[in-house]
Amino acid sequence: MSTSDSDNPTPAAAVAAGRAQAKRVARHRALQRRATLTEQDFTDARPALASNAEPLLAALPRTATVAAYVSMGTEPPLAGILERLLDRGIRVLVPRLGSGRELVCAWSELESLDRLHDMPRSASGGLRPREPSGPTLSADSLGQASLILVPAFAIDPHGFRLGRGAGWYDRALLHASPAATIIGVCWPWEANADNLPHDPHDVPVGGILTTEHLDIFD
Repeated sequence: MSTSDSDNPTPAAAVAAGRAQAKRVARHRALQRRATLTEQDFTDARPALASNAEPLLAALPRTATVAAYVSMGTEPPLAGILERLLDRGIRVLVPRLGSGRELVCAWSELESLDRLHDMPRSASGGLRPREPSGPTLSADSLGQASLILVPAFAIDPHGFRLGRGAGWYDRALLHASPAATIIGVCWPWEANADNLPHDPHDVPVGGILTTEHLDIFD
């Protein structure tokens, strides 16, 4: 009686499965640590992140486009940064995830935090960030951004980040300009983590922003 290929994975498939499992374990640990955060932690984090991001924001011309995101759940609150960008007249793009099942990495222009709309949970029950109601822009729109801020559960010294596992940002960042500065945003204890498992398609970031510091890689 023969054994199916699924029972005898190729070496490459076994390595990939091992990386996926390692990522799941690391993600679970990150969520456990984040579960200890208090409301005051989030309140303090909002201005701290905006202050530490100021060197990045100050260098932007008024004609710049920045791709960011609307924080949700235990993500460090990006609202202070978004407000500063909007106050300076900077064009800001944020993800449009749709139902969460689409593979298309769409964006929308953020006009005001007050005009964001709550989104229903995904089919699997996961949180979804608030979204603008304006026109949906194509994945290629990211190529217009000179600064890109992306969320992470952890970032290692090589710039590889641990995301939510769906690969949305890895697909999205394929459309980024080679000249864009890509910054991962995480909590201080998640920065410069031990070398993270990563796949060939994972796109590294060029720096880390936390409530304690801004670190741009050489």
